[in-house]
Amino acid sequence: MFMDRTKLFEEFLAECKNRKEWSGQGNPNADILFIGKEPHNGKLIKEKEKIQEKLQKQEDLCRSGVWGTAPRKGNPTWSNYQNLIEEVYSDRKFDPRLFDFEKYAFTTELNTIFRPKAVLDEETKSNINKRLRFFKDSEFINSFPVIILACNNFISNDKERGFILNDTFGVKFDDELDSNGKPKGKHEEKTRGHWFYTHHGDNGKKLVIHTRQLSFLFDYSLIEHMANEIRDHLKKLGKI
Repeated sequence: MFMDRTKLFEEFLAECKNRKEWSGQGNPNADILFIGKEPHNGKLIKEKEKIQEKLQKQEDLCRSGVWGTAPRKGNPTWSNYQNLIEEVYSDRKFDPRLFDFEKYAFTTELNTIFRPKAVLDEETKSNINKRLRFFKDSEFINSFPVIILACNNFISNDKERGFILNDTFGVKFDDELDSNGKPKGKHEEKTRGHWFYTHHGDNGKKLVIHTRQLSFLFDYSLIEHMANEIRDHLKKLGKI
């Protein structure tokens, strides 16, 4: 049983500050958590002062309690986060001018290196491993009933790596077969990059979806399929 989410959020922000890591933004009391690859930046930032300034700005934004007011422009990943949330909460009203999906979700990142393009090098792998240990211990992160790992190969869930996704989030891969004889946890189409895996906690209260980065070059039906899984899960929990 989790303590008050507000307290968990404060602990999460304090630990991010202590670790000098990205916090995130959005509604900390939402039911859906997006974990992307890494915070986008126009150029590589290594200067400690500039990194600290950027992290502090993000923490202040988190603490402001203001979300869902960013204009919809120039962010394909957030555009697809918006599309997914609108599919999940199809009975709610959304402002076509704003990224107001943040009213129903919180976002953070798996890697915390500031650079213009994601690269899975040794520095990134080390950073991710530390971040996953943090996520495993974070009651705030694990209090979300739905976690979407939209980070492609930045995380794996196989024997060679010790089933790190299962271990981090306390879930198991849904490997039973569906009515078509295919693994329930994997959904594939003929279009490029159309896949996602589902995982559940033993008590059925947590759904973790692992999928590609939600930026571009995928069929929109991927959004629809994931939204159906998420909506069904939240309905079972009485959240919608």
